[in-house]
Amino acid sequence: MDLSLRFSPSRSYFDLSLDVLKADLLASDSLETAVVLSLLCDRTAGESDVPAGNDHRGWWADAFARNQNDKFGSRLWLLAREKRTPETVLRARSYIIEALQWLIDDGLATAVDATVFTAGADWLVAQVQINLKTGSRQYRFEWSDATQAWMLQGEVN
Repeated sequence: MDLSLRFSPSRSYFDLSLDVLKADLLASDSLETAVVLSLLCDRTAGESDVPAGNDHRGWWADAFARNQNDKFGSRLWLLAREKRTPETVLRARSYIIEALQWLIDDGLATAVDATVFTAGADWLVAQVQINLKTGSRQYRFEWSDATQAWMLQGEVN
């Protein structure tokens, strides 16, 4: 069980969900929170990803991981100032699959895939599919140049 994160479209941010009747935080056994954190948190950039001396971002606890290849988050943040080209779309797909690979490695999913496409000059859309032993789940994320952020649009049925 994980703490449940919910997106507030009116405020454009995620927040912990509350159970107002119990005055407690809600827990969730869904994949949504894990997928949101995996894709929307900044993964540490590689040495070749950013010029020397620039911020590589990332999660501080990656430095203490038992497996040095076990990194948290995604490198989607590297695409924030990129033009929407076919190469950008391919990199976005690669970054999404990279960020969700841990679901396969930990035995939670049998496969992950993403379809990424442009929607106008300032939108990037990602349909993320996670195959589980019990079925599959799909989520839709959108990037807007206006907000400079990825947003979860919801689970796709």
